[in-house]
Amino acid sequence: MRHRFLMFSLCLFCGVVTAVGQTFTAKGKVVDESNEGAPSVTIRAKSNPAKGVVSGLDGTFSIQVKKGETLIFSYVGYKTLELPATADMQVKLIPDSEVLDDVVIIGYMPRKVTNTSASVVKVGAKQLESKPVANPLDAVQGKVTGLQVYTQSGEPSAEISMALHGQGSLGAGTGLLVIMDGMPVSMGVVRAMNPNDIESVQFLKDAAATSIYGARAANGVMYITTKQGVAEQRAKITVRAQYGVSSLANTDYFDMLMTGPELLRYYEETGLYTPAALAYLKENVFKGTDFRWYKYVYQPASMHTVDASVSGGTGKTNYYLSGGALSQDGLRMGSNYKKAFGRINLNTAFNDYARAGLNASVSYDRTQVSPFGSTDATGGGMAALNAPFISPYDPETGEELEYIPLLDAATPKHVIAHNPAHSSALILAANGNLTLTPLRNLTIRSLAGIETSYGTGANRMLPGFRKANGVGTSERSYAHVFNFSTTNTASYLMHFGNHNVTALLGQEYINYKDDRFGAGGSGLLDDRLFRLNNVTRNQWVNESNQSYAFLSFFTQLAYDYRERYFVDLVLRNDASSRFGSNHRNGLFWSLGLLWKAKKEDALKDLGWLNTLDVKASYGTQGNSSIPPYSVNSYAGKIGQKNGGLSIGFISLGNPDLSWERQSKFTIGARARVFDALEVNLEYYNRVTSDMLFETPISITTGLPMGGGNNFVTRLENVGRYLNHGIDLQIKADLLQRPDHGISAYANFSCNRDKVLELFDGRTEWFEPGSQLGYVVGRPVTFVLPLYKGINPQNGHPEWYLPGDKPSDTVRDDARVVDEWSSKLEQNTGIPAYTPMTGGWGIEAHWKGFYMQADFSFAINKHMLSMDKQYYENDYHVRNKDGNFNGSRLLFDYWKKPGDQTEFPSLAYVRDNRQSHYIDSKMLENATFMRMKNFTIGYQVPRKRLGKQKVLTSAKIFFAGRNLLTFTRFRGIDPEINQSVSIGANPNTKQFSLGVELGF
Repeated sequence: MRHRFLMFSLCLFCGVVTAVGQTFTAKGKVVDESNEGAPSVTIRAKSNPAKGVVSGLDGTFSIQVKKGETLIFSYVGYKTLELPATADMQVKLIPDSEVLDDVVIIGYMPRKVTNTSASVVKVGAKQLESKPVANPLDAVQGKVTGLQVYTQSGEPSAEISMALHGQGSLGAGTGLLVIMDGMPVSMGVVRAMNPNDIESVQFLKDAAATSIYGARAANGVMYITTKQGVAEQRAKITVRAQYGVSSLANTDYFDMLMTGPELLRYYEETGLYTPAALAYLKENVFKGTDFRWYKYVYQPASMHTVDASVSGGTGKTNYYLSGGALSQDGLRMGSNYKKAFGRINLNTAFNDYARAGLNASVSYDRTQVSPFGSTDATGGGMAALNAPFISPYDPETGEELEYIPLLDAATPKHVIAHNPAHSSALILAANGNLTLTPLRNLTIRSLAGIETSYGTGANRMLPGFRKANGVGTSERSYAHVFNFSTTNTASYLMHFGNHNVTALLGQEYINYKDDRFGAGGSGLLDDRLFRLNNVTRNQWVNESNQSYAFLSFFTQLAYDYRERYFVDLVLRNDASSRFGSNHRNGLFWSLGLLWKAKKEDALKDLGWLNTLDVKASYGTQGNSSIPPYSVNSYAGKIGQKNGGLSIGFISLGNPDLSWERQSKFTIGARARVFDALEVNLEYYNRVTSDMLFETPISITTGLPMGGGNNFVTRLENVGRYLNHGIDLQIKADLLQRPDHGISAYANFSCNRDKVLELFDGRTEWFEPGSQLGYVVGRPVTFVLPLYKGINPQNGHPEWYLPGDKPSDTVRDDARVVDEWSSKLEQNTGIPAYTPMTGGWGIEAHWKGFYMQADFSFAINKHMLSMDKQYYENDYHVRNKDGNFNGSRLLFDYWKKPGDQTEFPSLAYVRDNRQSHYIDSKMLENATFMRMKNFTIGYQVPRKRLGKQKVLTSAKIFFAGRNLLTFTRFRGIDPEINQSVSIGANPNTKQFSLGVELGF
């Protein structure tokens, strides 16, 4: 028995030793293409996929496996790797270009878009690069659900107008917060940069995504990520060149103007001239001239750009460097925008626990805005109104004149030559970051950045200018803007069982300063002596400066259970210097939930259902976008008296001003079926309270204001305002083959706004001079006299009398008048803000050929078209001294009883001097759809480049912008984001050809 026991013990011992010898601990580190530790990488044993771990924040991992085991490394945005398990592994992930779009930045850490409750839309580099326009963000129009994007004018330097989920405030600013590589920047930095430097642009829409940014994110966040180098065996060099030509995007309204023969017929038909006078005009004035003024004012313009980049890396360092220049002329004469830009992005790892990075860009831009404004009649918004028998060219020589006798005006050539004006800016944006991982799963990161710009401006009127009467003027300006920001975070990743938790603590500080001065004077007597030291009269100088600061503390907690149920929590405290010490701090928070329903047992075996995610979030944000010193009352110079300084109140402050607050609830679902069709549907409810709103105060305060007026408004925290709606996004892979494919997308957003509460117990408020009305329970609407039409019996226009309350819309045919008055104003019932926007597009590729077309649209967008008061006004055309043209629609005027016409009788116009008043007839539906971008190109296959080792890639492409416009808007341009349109500098159509070479 004793020997048997010893034998059994020996066998048991050998078995245990053998079993232990067959397993070991595989450990190591996973890094990305930048040689930085890759967190949250899933590592599984191939023989037992249920057994796995997740890498820490510094990329390290350890897992108990059998000898000879193969480990599977998987991470969104990178290719899945299978490697033999060893005791000391160094694993480098390989980017997968097909799924890189699945990685997004939420707050201060990267996340898988499939594993976050946040609502985020990402636009990749392919959608942004090589577009024939100066502003890189023009290409996002129609691609992001809920985002309204308009290009304000045809000026190449024009800013992009953006609004996310409606107008979030009725008084404070509504611009998006722009973050680039972790640092807040201005839109000026984005406009002046190279579009080809952008890796992606993300739009953070709901509270779960934006609350971590607190006060500045009330209207959404745009996060721009620039390109980084990838460690390769050789540097990658890319060179691009592009040339384009611009013209008017849409000429429909201009084409409605009368030709020379039509204008003569109009003169004859209306009896404006006697037969003898008309014969004289035909023989001595018209002389067969049919000059189209809009073609003269908006002449084709060119654009050319070139840029080059170098990227790569060796060892633990990677780099990306680029530089280039762009020059683009505007269609209106005297308009030009030029910029030169450069960028350097560096990342390096000092050792296993410390790494650093630098992202820096520098740009210089020079802007020359057309000197002809919206009402200018020679080179601006009203120039197309000139009669076609008037020409700026000499009829004998064909040379452009400097003076047009019939207009008693100088030609644009003379104006531009004698009114030189330009502005320029040197902009530097740079940030450096340091990341430490002193302990496994603990990451400490610090980022500090600056944005600084030096801007100058010059504006001269030389004495040789006709209107100067021999005495010129000179003005100069200078501005220095400096913005410093720093962010410090510490995050810790924890795993216990099927539970994963990431906790983050952070602090942020922002300090902004703006310093400006200008000087000018008159008395210049020689065109060559135009500098300030030559002015002798009316010298003036002014100086201004402003600053503000934010100090913030925040925490973020991300939890998931078995990567099936996710919870995101955010808490942030902001302090803003724009408020007094008693109301400086604001506390904001959010809660986000995500359920990956596809992983449930009841759904995981459904082959046709690839993904089903349900998410919801609720949170708060703040808004402090008001002038920096609104809380203070202060005095200053308001004039001079008896040779001395006259001081009075410049601003009446409000020391009780506090944060404008927003709460936002979002719920949505995303599904992908048959591995081809993806649908994302979201509903949001956004309530703004304590709005920073200009409210009227008593005119009897007795406080004098500059100019001798009295204060009539002051910023207050009042009222509540609602925006709610749906976002629908559809993507479809219509055909996918190894060498060809077709995909399509469609976005649709519907937003409804409603005023919930006003101030002082009011239920309605009509903002003076804006034609906008605020009525509790209704959207913000236009307020105008309601036009009924032309009375068919007498040819007089008629307007509806308003009811007892102007907030009501009353159309009573028994209560009309035929005399216009501003007292007839009432609620039109037409919303002031566009309720529906979206876009759709298609992409296709076949072997080396590719094509992309993007359309954007706006539905039920309305504008007050003041152009109609000029182009469709009988009085202007019938005024003998005006030499005006007009729309051929003017032929539709009343002649006899029973006529159903658009315009009144000639007698009415002669008596009243108008056929158009500011009323609802001028309120035009500006619904439109545009082909925003169109690209077709050929990428030379690598095998066709042969065995040479210099040229690695080659591509030639055609790019177009605004090639097609569909609209019934009776005005110059439907895309202008204003409630009133007059003499707009319209959007442009571009055709360009480009080439890209890789070495």
